[in-house]
Amino acid sequence: MEYLETVNELNSELYEMVGEVEEQFYYMTTGFIDVVGFGDVMLWNSEMDDRLFNEETDNYEPFTPYIKRKFNEYIDRLQTFRFNVC
Repeated sequence: MEYLETVNELNSELYEMVGEVEEQFYYMTTGFIDVVGFGDVMLWNSEMDDRLFNEETDNYEPFTPYIKRKFNEYIDRLQTFRFNVC
């Protein structure tokens, strides 16, 4: 089960980088739709798979690097939300 392995790997890597954190990567399924997210943010779901498709290999980009990219995009977006403090 690639999704669960990815989530376990990312949570371990995150722990090694920063120690204990409040939010974690998660995997859940309805039996029809698979979801990978972080905290309360959905990063990917199987119904709207927007991974890049490589026509030469006839395959999607690897899942773990994709989730890392989506996580980094989410964090970058969060960093743009700042209040000016007087």
